[in-house]
Amino acid sequence: MIVMKFGGSSVDTAAALERVVGIVRDRLDRRPVVVISAMGRTTRHLLASAEAAAAGDLPGALAIRKDLMAFHHGEVEQAVARADREALDVRLDSWFAELEGHLREIAATRALTPRAADAVAGYGELLASAILTFALRKEGIDAEWIDCRRAIVTDHEFTRAKPLYGPTERRLREMVPGVLERGAVPVVGGYVGATLEGVPTTLGREGSDFSAAIVGAALGADEVLIWTDVDGMLTADPRLYPGARRIRTLSFAEALELACSGAKKPHYGTLGPASRAGVAIRILSSRHPEAEGTLIGRRNPDAPPTIKSIACRVDEHLISARLPGSEGADGFLPRVFGVCETFRPALLVLGAEGERGIDLALSRGDRLAEIHPALRKAAGPAADVEVRPGRTVISLVSEDLATHPELAARTLDAVRELATEPRLVLIGGAAPCVRVLADEADMAAIVARLHERLLPGSPEEVVE
Repeated sequence: MIVMKFGGSSVDTAAALERVVGIVRDRLDRRPVVVISAMGRTTRHLLASAEAAAAGDLPGALAIRKDLMAFHHGEVEQAVARADREALDVRLDSWFAELEGHLREIAATRALTPRAADAVAGYGELLASAILTFALRKEGIDAEWIDCRRAIVTDHEFTRAKPLYGPTERRLREMVPGVLERGAVPVVGGYVGATLEGVPTTLGREGSDFSAAIVGAALGADEVLIWTDVDGMLTADPRLYPGARRIRTLSFAEALELACSGAKKPHYGTLGPASRAGVAIRILSSRHPEAEGTLIGRRNPDAPPTIKSIACRVDEHLISARLPGSEGADGFLPRVFGVCETFRPALLVLGAEGERGIDLALSRGDRLAEIHPALRKAAGPAADVEVRPGRTVISLVSEDLATHPELAARTLDAVRELATEPRLVLIGGAAPCVRVLADEADMAAIVARLHERLLPGSPEEVVE
């Protein structure tokens, strides 16, 4: 059994939906469970409608809702068999009626709480999963819609909810295996869950990837296939370096470190449940479904030592914690590392200085108010904790940095040639890496020079 997750860019039009149906059909022998994101930019439009309502612009909010209705009903006309359209239109209209109720309530209170935002944001996945279910049926594929709000159980941390794995696993095992046993394809909306009391929640940015991993881990999938608009994970962001190359395999630790360090895929939360359950993840392109993509979790032991990828985080807050004097350092670093683990991926280890100092980077300034006191408490009353804004962090990631000293030396030398002092991070992160602080204006040039020095080769050559 496999889990197949399709992102918004893979299902943004009826033609894209047809392509997804073909990809699923070609893998029916592997008993797929499909997890799907909202179509195109639907989630952004839903949140924009909620923000308009909270600002007192109810007509504007309802106009966005009207446009979304027209778009989704138009997709139904093209993707769904005529005999099924009326029943599906009724279901969609009921959800849009609920959405209108939420928008009117937000407008009346002039307050967009996290709970209200989640109530609005999740409709995109409900709409997309229902449409895809009927699109599969149109092509003769038996498919059954699974309500993600019943399947994925979460805590009450609205807009970034965490799954309750025990209840979620029980529900998925009650709802999904019977569908597979009769030869049908279960279709589940990603990103969305609900509390034990049934209150809708969302899993945060790129939450559909997270949903796919949760489903795969709970059901013991052979693989989780994440279909996107690129042919796998690359050695750099192609917008910064067009010559970036595809990576064939990554360990879970390397993928996790890249996710923390700014890589767009995979979503940070995806890797935890998959790695704990031993379920490999494959990143694939829905536009080139024949390509092998990138496999995460089964690194090639015979691959030559190399940097795997270069990732960037911009506009970081830099946090330094130092313990003055020469006594009382016992437990200082472990306590600070504990805070980093709690607030990962927002908080990134840049490097430690002996046992009495550590430098960190924070990507989300809105969390500084909760992270700063946590660090002060962990560091102790004698420690100096300083915060400075505004740098870019470039990370070169590979587990080989810990096991091949010659690669570490070559990487550090390459960075020093740029007149930038590198930091080799062997503890405190998910995987070994070398980090570089830079100005954002210099980021693309630094990435290009490091790539050319450490990952030479044509874009067609694959990094093992």
